[in-house]
Formats: sequence, C-alpha cells, structure tokens
Amino acid sequence: MRRSIASGLGLTFGMLLAANSAAHEGEVHRDEAASTAPLSAAALAERPRRLPDGELYLPKAAQHLLGIRTQPWFVAATVPLSLVAEVQAQPAAAVTITAPEPGRLEPAGEGGRSWPLPGRTVHAGDVLAWLSPQITQRDAARRRAQVAAIDQQLVIANLNVDRLGLQGAVNADQKVATGNIYLEQAVAERDALVHQRELVTQSLHDRVPLRALVSGHVQAAPARAGDVVAAGQVLFQLADGSRSRLVAISFDPELGERVRGAKLRLDPATEAALVYRGEEPLAGAPGWRLLFDLAQGAALSPGQLVEVRVEAAADEIAGLPVGACALEADGSAVAWVHRAPERFAPLRLKSCTAGVRLAQGDRLVTQGAGLLSQYR
Repeated sequence: MRRSIASGLGLTFGMLLAANSAAHEGEVHRDEAASTAPLSAAALAERPRRLPDGELYLPKAAQHLLGIRTQPWFVAATVPLSLVAEVQAQPAAAVTITAPEPGRLEPAGEGGRSWPLPGRTVHAGDVLAWLSPQITQRDAARRRAQVAAIDQQLVIANLNVDRLGLQGAVNADQKVATGNIYLEQAVAERDALVHQRELVTQSLHDRVPLRALVSGHVQAAPARAGDVVAAGQVLFQLADGSRSRLVAISFDPELGERVRGAKLRLDPATEAALVYRGEEPLAGAPGWRLLFDLAQGAALSPGQLVEVRVEAAADEIAGLPVGACALEADGSAVAWVHRAPERFAPLRLKSCTAGVRLAQGDRLVTQGAGLLSQYR
C-alpha cells in the first residue's frame, strides 16, 4: 500500500510538471510566431517607402515623428532696377533745317542782328534766318533775259486785251451777242505772264526765309550769319523738349524682354511714367540701348542724365531657403518637394548653392530633408 501511494504521488507531480512545461512552451512559440509572421497588406501600406517613380511615400504619422516642415515657394513677380539714362529728343520732335539752295545767310529779327544760338527758345513758324540765293553771272544774265522776253510778251498781251475789250464794247452797243471767250483767254494769258515775271524777278533779288518747323529749343547752329552755304548743308537743329526720349545702356541681353514698366525719377518725391519703346544694339560696341518715352511732358534738356526706375520680370531661378538642401549617400545634393499630402519628390541639384526653378506655390521641405534622403 505504501508503495502504491508513492507511485501515485510521483505520477501526479510528473503530470503537473508536464502541464507547466507545456504551458510555458506554448507561450514562447506564440511570441516567436507573432514576430516572424508576414505583415498584412494594410501594415505594408503604412510603411515609408520609395515608389517606382522615385518619389517617397511617407505617412502623416511618420512626418510628425520626423518633424518634417515645409514652406511654399514664391518668387517676386518683378524686381526693381535703377538705370542711368541720357535725355534725347524723340525722332518726330527733332528737326534739322538745311539750306534749300546755295546762298548767303543773313540774320533775322530786329535790325537783322539776331542770330539763333543753341539753347534759344523758338516757336513753330519763326523765321530763324534768311538765305540770299547765290547765282552765277551766267545764270543771272539768263534770268534777266527771261524778264526782258516776258516784258515783250506782256506788251503784246496787253494789246490783245485792249483790242478784244474794244470789240466787245462795240458789239454791246450794236446788241450783237458775240460772247467774251477770246477776251477772257487773253486776260488769263496776260495774268500768267505777269506772275511769271514776278517769280523770275524775285529769284534775282528775293531772300528765302528759313523757318522753325517745331516749337522747342535750338540744339545746334553750326552755321553763322554771313556764311555762304551749299544746298543741303545743315544750318540748325531743333528739338521739342516736352517730347523727350530717354536712352539707357544695358549689358544684359534679356533685360529688354523682361521690362514690365518704368518711371523717371525727377526728385525723391516725384516720378513720371515712361513708355518702353524697345531696344537696339550699340553700334561698334557690346551692349544694348533701351529706349523710353515720356508719357507726359517734363522740363528736360537733351544731353541731361536722369535716373530711370525699371520694373523687370524676376528670374525664375532662385536660391534655396535654409535647410532645404540635403546630401545623398553618394554626396549629391537634393531638395524635397511636397507634391501630395504623403508624397515627396526629390529634386536633384548641382550643389546646395545652385539656384532652382519651381512653380509658384510648390512646397519645399525646409526641415527634415536629410532624414528623407536616408530612405531607400
């Protein structure tokens, strides 16, 4: 009996040990199974990963843990520039007066002693000077012979007019309707001869007035009173100061296309609007001449230097903000653009100091860019 009780206790203790061992062993196996079991599709979808197109998928929770911060990319639409321009007259407001024929210059004005010098104010229609035509002795003799021939023709023309006038008076007394067609023709021929004689006589003694064609100032007067000038020689240069053109020199080949507006700075508190007319290359030198016209008149003098404020379209390429550049494993520079709520696109750069071209409003990662570059 004592042996049978001992055998029963041993069997019971063995069963308890086996049960305890089986329970612990099963718990360990469940943990290992849980750690080695494949992840579900939902769990895989929430993991950060590189996408086939090269972009990085990063869930919102991961973004918060990594401290990702972005800021919108904005570049100013225009940038102000300051240029020095020279005042010139507009082509339509600059007039050059030349000698219509050879002759001697005589001053105009009171007593014939006034000669227009540079800087003098003139008005359209003013007589600046007189030109006495210079003709050769042979030409003068020919013109005098023309006057004599016309005088002879006038004697005959006057006789015809008198004769036809008497005939018309007799016919009127006899009440014969002959008409006055021949008398009218004779009168017209006589008047034409009288006018022709006046023109030829004036060509021998008359002077040609040289008048101002625009109102403004005399810019140059290379000739002087008493000079004998040739046909086509420049005598005066006039310019209307209220219609000025400003010419600025630029060495930027793209500045002309980027001009969006311009103003003339007359003083620290006054500006005048300018109209951009275009650009033209400098003759015999590198650079371009930018042309601006005054929208309204201003007291400017040709040759004056003024300041022009230009609003030019900004260059789309600009530098990166602080913290936006990161280095890849191979040492190349990259910036990250936040394309979608959970998608980031890499922007390859030549260097961290190189400019980038982005669309207005694109969001650029400025904090945590280096952490994004660690994902493969």
